Amino acid sequence: MPDAVILNARRVVDDVADRTASIELTVAFTDLADFTTYTEAEGDDAASRLLIRHHRESAAIVRSRGGRVLKHLGDGLMLTFPEPEAAVLACLELREAAPLRLRAGIHCGKVLVTGDDVVGHVVNLASRVTASAERGELVVTEHVRETVCDLRGVAFDGPYRRSFKGIGDDVPVYLVSVAACLTAPA
Repeated sequence: MPDAVILNARRVVDDVADRTASIELTVAFTDLADFTTYTEAEGDDAASRLLIRHHRESAAIVRSRGGRVLKHLGDGLMLTFPEPEAAVLACLELREAAPLRLRAGIHCGKVLVTGDDVVGHVVNLASRVTASAERGELVVTEHVRETVCDLRGVAFDGPYRRSFKGIGDDVPVYLVSVAACLTAPA
């Protein structure tokens, strides 16, 4: 291999290492339940239109809460927020606005920011928590619940202990909903 190629590869690795930082962040994932069933019944064109509309509406909700859509993952999204409160409120709004039943999961803590991506245990656990959610559920880790337990208008049910692939111990999680007093008719 020519020396110039090796030198250039080292510069790229060094550049990525220079842009890596560890910060506190809240990571959320969402997923549209039954999207495959919808696509089969309605066709690819309808599914594409649904996703475009969902992504556009979701981005506006996430931005309104100070968050960022980090990645589109098919019919799912990877979101980041500076604070857990914003993530919980945004995911509750996303659940209401979604064109199909939406499942979501949230975890917070230290992540590694590398360029335009985030990686680490917090990201992995947020993904696993989301995968454990049933249609229409918002599931958060105990750390998130402890941070936002006094959030007005939000109720937490749990803890429920769940085991996740690649995570050694069972993880206490909570189901999040809008508090009953806010949803009752006037």
